[in-house]
Amino acid sequence: MTEQPHYNDQPIKSPDEDRFGVDPFARAVAASVRKMQSPHGAVIGLNGPWGSGKSSVVNLCKHHLANADEANEFVIIDFACWWFRGEDALALAFFRELYAGIGPSLGDTIKKKLPKLGARLLRASALVGKVAEAAGAVVAGGIAEKGMEWLAGMIEQDESVEALHADLSKALREQKKRFLIVIDDIDRLAPDEALLIFRLVKSVGRLPNVMYLLVYDRALAERIVSERYPSEGPHYLEKIVQAAFDLPDPSAFDVQQQLLSQVTSICGNPAEADLVRFMNIFYEGISPAMRTPRDVTRFTNLLSVSWPAVADEVDRADFLALEMLRLLQPTIYRAIRQNKEQLCGIWKAEWRNRDVVAKRFDDLFFGTLPQLDVDRMRRLLMRMFPALEAVWANMNYSGGYAQQWAMERRVCSADHFDSYFRFAISDEVLTSTELDAFLARADDLKFVKDTLRHAVTVTRRSGGTKAAVWLAELNTHSARVDSGKVQPLLTALFEIADEINVETDSAKGFSIVNNEFRLHWLLRALTKERIPLDERSALFRQSCATASLGWLADFTTSAWTDYHPREGKECEPPENCLTTEADAEQLRILLRSRIEAAAADGTLLVHKDMSFLLHSWVDVTTDDGAAVRAWTSAAFATDDGVRYLAKAFTSHGWTQGIGFAGMGDVVAKRVTRVRPEGLARLIDKQAFLLRVEAVAAKGGDQEVQEFLKAWKRADQGKNE
Repeated sequence: MTEQPHYNDQPIKSPDEDRFGVDPFARAVAASVRKMQSPHGAVIGLNGPWGSGKSSVVNLCKHHLANADEANEFVIIDFACWWFRGEDALALAFFRELYAGIGPSLGDTIKKKLPKLGARLLRASALVGKVAEAAGAVVAGGIAEKGMEWLAGMIEQDESVEALHADLSKALREQKKRFLIVIDDIDRLAPDEALLIFRLVKSVGRLPNVMYLLVYDRALAERIVSERYPSEGPHYLEKIVQAAFDLPDPSAFDVQQQLLSQVTSICGNPAEADLVRFMNIFYEGISPAMRTPRDVTRFTNLLSVSWPAVADEVDRADFLALEMLRLLQPTIYRAIRQNKEQLCGIWKAEWRNRDVVAKRFDDLFFGTLPQLDVDRMRRLLMRMFPALEAVWANMNYSGGYAQQWAMERRVCSADHFDSYFRFAISDEVLTSTELDAFLARADDLKFVKDTLRHAVTVTRRSGGTKAAVWLAELNTHSARVDSGKVQPLLTALFEIADEINVETDSAKGFSIVNNEFRLHWLLRALTKERIPLDERSALFRQSCATASLGWLADFTTSAWTDYHPREGKECEPPENCLTTEADAEQLRILLRSRIEAAAADGTLLVHKDMSFLLHSWVDVTTDDGAAVRAWTSAAFATDDGVRYLAKAFTSHGWTQGIGFAGMGDVVAKRVTRVRPEGLARLIDKQAFLLRVEAVAAKGGDQEVQEFLKAWKRADQGKNE
């Protein structure tokens, strides 16, 4: 059996399209119609709620009656009532279709009786003025352009309704064929229009060898009748419909199978590792919400439009669940969309009173939802959001799970949450295409360096660069980097570490996170759990051989302090160390030679990390900083040297007032600091201060002026 195309809401037409097991029912209805001998305006009702597949059953009935139609036993007349607007147009169209279907089987004299009868019953004189408008509005429905002439001709006749009906009945009784008039989609009509259809069938429909198949939602029809005729209620329809078939509900299995088939056709199959979670969400949360064929069609049509926008950028199961909620539970969907901070991540520290928080979430999501649906929705939401599982089921997760959820692009990951609602990928994450391409070429040094260098030029909406995103995403997906590609990847990153450690990617306020930190996290993620100490030590030594100078100093300091921590700290256990102690010593030797070379060729003076490199130079020598002070003295002998040193020794921080009663600052303020006490090991302070004052007195150099002011504030104990 071929799959139906996406974006399709059309009823099926043949048994081989049947996905919900309705063909046996349709075959039975067709058999009942065919066996009905000498019907006299018999009315058969086909009842089913909106979206249950009534039109498909009608088409299948007609399919099974095709042989009878071809054998001239039957004439099937379709009256598409929902094409016509207003009672006048609808009534005219009904008689026109009846005339067009039955007339050709009658003699010339008799076939004129039907439109005359229609004209009388409709009190045509009251409608003539509206015919032109009605005919013009519904030409596609079968009313001819000369409809006014047709109807006006009927007004002048003298025969009574009874005589016309008797003549027409006699002619039809003598027919060997039967006429089946199918009136589908009564549900689509306005209440007055639906009542008109029932009145027309009741008034003129009692004709020999004519039968009707009325297709409608009985509950809706009875409500319409009760509103117009309170004393009649359901009895009104009982007087019209002699026999009714209730469309059977499709089996849950058929609905599930069709839904799953369509979903996988649109979204593809989940990976083996994701299969269990996918099926849990599908069978527990999504499938039970799909009760009718129309539900399945509406849902899959929605997916056909929305999935391509985010394919492979979101978790399949989460996306399907959210799209189901968007379609069928919009209140829950909006509540999710508006509460990102509360739903992403794990248990929040402020949620100490679990019962209060659970009640708040119940009220937020469920309101007046029936209890059965509440239980199902609660389980679905817990599968999507571990934070809710912590609240409702007392199930807590460690912080390490957050990285796994980010790697899986789950909706509970703050980095990926917005993709599910904006149908676009945030510039705070990488697309799966970008990431997959990079991981495939992670051992290509030029490719890696070119990618990260370009990323530094790409500004995110948040103000940072895409380089920070690359480092964070590689950290998240570190387990996907092939072991054989770790060393070349780190070599490439170490070479450009100074270039990509840009100020715009440094966090503000109390955070000290920058790309240097991100690279530290990445290298540990790539090696700590995967490579034993001796192997990773050799790997890092090899990568450091061509590392940029600032990064070499930073990495060497970290490796050395693992074994020689600051006073009061303990040594790291071997499994946490970056290198062996011997290799850490070799890195110090390498660092000293690299710094001395930079001092000699002038690149140290202009290095953006000069201050840190000078401190590192002191740390890797045994002369207590004499060589460093000699170099800085030579440097500040020139005005340019003063400027470079002043800039290097100026630091910037961020301060934020706490305030009282919640009246603290909501933004941080940038402040400038100089710490003269820390310069003694690097420079002749007094001689340098005199040179700074001399250069500042010349004016025109803002950074030197700022440095001098900050130095004097520090001397006065007024450092910001």
